[in-house]
Amino acid sequence: MTIAKGNFVEQNLGLWDRVFRVVLGCVMLAVPYYLLTQAGVTSERWHSLLIIFSVYPFLSGILGADPLYRVFRVKCCDLSSRNRCGSFPFQVDAFLGRHPIPEDDYEHTLSNSHHERHA
Repeated sequence: MTIAKGNFVEQNLGLWDRVFRVVLGCVMLAVPYYLLTQAGVTSERWHSLLIIFSVYPFLSGILGADPLYRVFRVKCCDLSSRNRCGSFPFQVDAFLGRHPIPEDDYEHTLSNSHHERHA
């Protein structure tokens, strides 16, 4: 595994892809939980499979990295200098309309992020 500038994983997912994956993982967990809490419903094999398979979209969304995207060298995050892969704080600020200004063009980790309002 290549460590990129202090990150443990090389991020290759954009903000919307990450949000979608976390929501999908939560839904995949919530559906079997809801069905199993209803009276008279027995556990079926697909409940267990859905719970097991929910781990992949949830963790990839939280980490911002998809191993399959990495194998095929796909990145769905913006490649501009202000919103590049691995810049989750800047992606969130840009989405909220705060127009973040990075200190440099390469380091966008949480420890080095100082957000300023764009005049």
